[in-house]
Amino acid sequence: DPMEFRVLNAYRDGDMKPHRRVAKNTALIECVQVAAEKAGWPLSVIRLYGAVFRNLGINFEYVFAGNREKYSIEKNFENWSNCENQVIYFPSLKKFIAPTLVEYRYPWIEPYWCNTNGFYCKSTTIGNFTTAFGEIRNVPLEDKMESVINTNASIELNSTGDSLRVNLQQIYGGYAAAPYKSIFNFSDAENQRLVTKEMIKFGTKSENIISTKIENQEFETYSENKPFTLTGEVKSGELVEKAGNKIIIKVGEIIGPQVEMYQERPRQFPMEIQFPHVLERNIIFTIPEGYYVKNPQDINIDHTYQENGQVTMGFTSTYKLEGNKLSINIMEQYRRTSYPLTQYEDFKKVINAAADFNKVSLLLEKK
Repeated sequence: DPMEFRVLNAYRDGDMKPHRRVAKNTALIECVQVAAEKAGWPLSVIRLYGAVFRNLGINFEYVFAGNREKYSIEKNFENWSNCENQVIYFPSLKKFIAPTLVEYRYPWIEPYWCNTNGFYCKSTTIGNFTTAFGEIRNVPLEDKMESVINTNASIELNSTGDSLRVNLQQIYGGYAAAPYKSIFNFSDAENQRLVTKEMIKFGTKSENIISTKIENQEFETYSENKPFTLTGEVKSGELVEKAGNKIIIKVGEIIGPQVEMYQERPRQFPMEIQFPHVLERNIIFTIPEGYYVKNPQDINIDHTYQENGQVTMGFTSTYKLEGNKLSINIMEQYRRTSYPLTQYEDFKKVINAAADFNKVSLLLEKK
């Protein structure tokens, strides 16, 4: 079969690790697309991958996953309509691949398909007859510390004091990287330019972009979890205000607009998030000569929640002043996908703490 020949050539042209070849080889992805067009999506794609792994002697199991956002697979309630998300599991690696999801690569799959039950099918052969027996087990998420949404920024006033020069770096790793790698692989140059502009504008409110650089947008970097990184240099007058001989620096807006939670009626359901993740932001502000920061204490915000001595969610922002360098560290973290209704008030405080920091402004006064 010419299609199978192309698949095997894709493997031969890859590196020496079969599971990475599946994740990384473009020829294999093209082959899967051909299979989809000719034989139907998505079961034919899963069968194609299964045939490849079987011929190469790679141990695997088919898995039909639920979806935390929509439905679940229950041991005591048989409903095959909930088993429509196909992935492949490698028992020796304890990792998954989702061949039908073009925006993900091994070992990353749709996070809503994880931390919920899946129907695992382990094949067995008796003579010439091959069948499988099933078991319902959890589909685990990847390590929560691997999914990051980080920001590094250094900011300083220009000589006239009416704008900031911002060097901004936005970093997305793990599950958070999927949409950005997709955009910068599947869209044209003009759309990529518009997305870059919006990403830079998110933390600076400015379209006056001096330079940008993108790293690790290739899907080949996804298996090793090299984070998608956007670096930009921007001139922003939107983050500065003058009031007489005083200067206001809107430092909180560097983290971008944040969601605020308010509840007029009693909440009825627990809080669900797509995947556990950490957001760390580091901001360094160079205080201009002849000025001092009057209100650095406004930076200090701390709302964390612990269970059994372990932080399960939290927002903490602190600062350190060394000479004319004001260094700000922000750690926001959500280490679970679900929080019970009894923790709603704490969850709301954490979410709103990020919104509170977004409103923080530094007041500069002359010495």
